[in-house]
Amino acid sequence: MKSRLTVILYCCILSGVVFLVFYLSCVPELMTTSRDSHIGGREAILGIPYDAKDVPAGNYSGIVRLGGNRYALVSDKAEQGGYFIFNIDIDDKGNVTSVMNRGFRQLEPKNIDEEAIAYDKENHNIYIGKEKTSEIVRYNILDGRKNCSTVVDDYRDYGYSNRTIESLTYDKRRLSVFTINEGPLRGDNGLMLRLMEYTPNLNLKRQYTYILDMPLDDSPTNEDGHAFGVAELLSLGDGTLLVLEREFKVEGLKIGSWVMNKIFRITPGKPEKTFVTGWRTVLGASDSGLANYEGMCLGPTLPDGRQVIILCADSQNRHMGVLRDWFRTVIL
Repeated sequence: MKSRLTVILYCCILSGVVFLVFYLSCVPELMTTSRDSHIGGREAILGIPYDAKDVPAGNYSGIVRLGGNRYALVSDKAEQGGYFIFNIDIDDKGNVTSVMNRGFRQLEPKNIDEEAIAYDKENHNIYIGKEKTSEIVRYNILDGRKNCSTVVDDYRDYGYSNRTIESLTYDKRRLSVFTINEGPLRGDNGLMLRLMEYTPNLNLKRQYTYILDMPLDDSPTNEDGHAFGVAELLSLGDGTLLVLEREFKVEGLKIGSWVMNKIFRITPGKPEKTFVTGWRTVLGASDSGLANYEGMCLGPTLPDGRQVIILCADSQNRHMGVLRDWFRTVIL
């Protein structure tokens, strides 16, 4: 009798797993969008995800446009400090059509968890955010020399491991460099982040409060299986910033793990944030579409005047052959 009950229980569990696998393999991306009156009254459009099979497997955490179709990307687990140079082509609809690796530019002997990158084209300066040391470093892009640096003291002193610098952007209108902690600091409200504004010489100008949306999952947000916070910032060049809020939940059996992404538009110093667009990716049984987007930058302007935003995902070196180096666009 006991063995029979064991068999029945096993069959029930197996049936549940099969149903979950089937269900999740059929779940499409959940895409939402809203009309933002501050972006010409037009709805943001999500481009088609692009699997960059022809680039080295990576941990691409930050991206910035250098000019034309040339982009610089940092990987938080590259052997050396510096950035990859990619060619990324976009069609007239705003979709990625090709991504090609054009080599790596070394700036430092070692990579210290490089998570973010920004570019001041007029002054030939490139900024890299290093999460392990809570440091922002500026290099001259012409000769590759380090010419300035600062430590974000609040992040270093009160930040949780792997939850500090994840974002960086240069605002040419404000002549400012912005970063924000990925997750709340010790002693801060559980939804509160500190948005930091620096001069081009990395002197602190101002600090602002940013409030996250409530997470969908109620697991502790400082455990490895639940990442919740801001993955990236992007200056639109008009005094406003885009904020990529990202929630990554790893389920026990991996199948069913998901990432929810939401992009908001803010003006530093004002409490309001405007929802722009959002989407979810899920790991199903026959679906490798799970994508942890961490990098975001300006792309080209389309013939109809719309602005393309390009995002790259951290695939953890295409972990276990399941994750992929996804790129996608948002068209404003």
